[in-house]
Amino acid sequence: MMLIRQPYYATRQTARPAAAYEPAERVYRLPVDAYATDETVVLTAPVPGMSLEDLEITVDDDELIIRGEINGEEEGVNYLLRERFHGKFERRLRINIPVDVNAAEATYENGVLRLVLPKAEEARPHRIAVNVAH
Repeated sequence: MMLIRQPYYATRQTARPAAAYEPAERVYRLPVDAYATDETVVLTAPVPGMSLEDLEITVDDDELIIRGEINGEEEGVNYLLRERFHGKFERRLRINIPVDVNAAEATYENGVLRLVLPKAEEARPHRIAVNVAH
C-alpha cells in the first residue's frame, strides 16, 4: 500500500494560473416566445437597447437563426451593479412547420423583436367538404 503524503502536489505540476487560459467568448442565449396561428408562426424576443444594424435574422432550411450584439457598456463607468446583458447573442430555433420566408415580417418596438412567418400553403389547415353518398 502506498501512502500519499501530499495528495494535491501531483496536480500542481499540471495546473496553470487562470491568467494563462484564453477567456471564452460569451454568447447569450436569447429568450424567445413562439406560437402558431392558422396562418402564421409568431416569435417574440426581448432585445432592449439594440441597434438594428447589429441584428441579423436568417433562415437555413428549417432553422431560424437570430444573432446580434447589444451595446450598452459605457466607457469610464465603474458599475456598482450590472445585471442587464450586453454583448453578442445567438439563438437557433428549429421550425418544424413549413413557412414562406419571402413573406416574413420583422418589427422592433419597445425593445421587443417580433417575427411573423406566414405558413406555407401546404401547412395551413384546409377544410374538406363532406358530401352525402348516394
